[in-house]
Amino acid sequence: MSSVHPKLIESLVNQTPRAMVAMLIVSYAYFWIFMPFVPLAYLTIWLAFQVLLAAYRLHNAKSFTYYLAQQDQNNLTRNEKYFIASNVFQAFMWNASSVLSIIYAPQPFELVSFVMSIGIITAAALSMSSLYRAYLTFFFCMIIPQIVIMIYYGQHQHTGLVVLAIIYIPATILLSKAIHDSRLSSIQAHDELKRSVEELHHLSTIDNLTNVHNRRYFFEVSQKLIALATREKTSVSLLMLDIDFFKSINDNYGHQAGDFILKELANSIGKTLRESDVFARIGGEEFTILLNRTSLDEAANIAENIRNAIETKSFIKDGLSMDITISIGISELCQKHASIESLYQHADQQLYIAKNNGRNRVAYKKSDMLLVQKAMA
Repeated sequence: MSSVHPKLIESLVNQTPRAMVAMLIVSYAYFWIFMPFVPLAYLTIWLAFQVLLAAYRLHNAKSFTYYLAQQDQNNLTRNEKYFIASNVFQAFMWNASSVLSIIYAPQPFELVSFVMSIGIITAAALSMSSLYRAYLTFFFCMIIPQIVIMIYYGQHQHTGLVVLAIIYIPATILLSKAIHDSRLSSIQAHDELKRSVEELHHLSTIDNLTNVHNRRYFFEVSQKLIALATREKTSVSLLMLDIDFFKSINDNYGHQAGDFILKELANSIGKTLRESDVFARIGGEEFTILLNRTSLDEAANIAENIRNAIETKSFIKDGLSMDITISIGISELCQKHASIESLYQHADQQLYIAKNNGRNRVAYKKSDMLLVQKAMA
């Protein structure tokens, strides 16, 4: 698997088009400078290979983009190896250009080739340092043959350039490493900031005790869902539910037992809901559920199933079994109740009707007819 951070690969991909344009410009400059000396056929073949190399590097960059999108680590690693191989070939082509200048051009044109090679190595530090291993491979494949060529000539000016090249090696390696580390540090800082923002957003929308959504999130998301349902003319229903005699649980068993009940209740109800439903703790022992694409009759069946499931469930903490019941009020999106605030208020009214009729009930209005489902004995 590739050990390179995906964003470093993205940086390399973004740099590739500019790097290839720059390489082709330098290649054409070499072609023009040495055209009076090197046979035109050799220069043309050399330039054609440079164009093909640029085309392949652009294809390689597209492959990186595709494999990053697919999160295909195996192909990313393989593409990285192809990238390194193309760098070795690129270094070979530039060294071949130096050999052509040695064979056909008079002195001091070998110095021109040396200066061009050093410039290419330096520019590559900016475009290739994101893949540090690839840059090091390219660097040494470029610099070592140039040093050998200068030693081959052996004159004082060539020896001086060898000394400068030896000094240049650690300086350029440190520069490329600094560029790599700076990019990686910036990426890691950005990732950490993104994680912090996501965590803060999560904390701002989740109820700490029950781990379901909180009141703020419920109203923000419900407004959007209701607006969408209104445009698409689909059904939306809202359940308001409250634990019966919850205060007596805290009084008789303590607040830890009450917290346990709330968490277990939320967990039990959450397992029965769809991903499209919005489940939230509004406050205290009150919860609400926005049922997307659900009619009033369907919501009544869901509410009864929830009520029955809680009534028959044993809440056991530290060996102590506690039985609870809930009351539920229901409202449906309609012309009279066309906003989340109106839906919420109407469901809350139905909840109090359920409580006033003996609790452990589901209450709702259908065609202005009050319906209160009584719990089975």
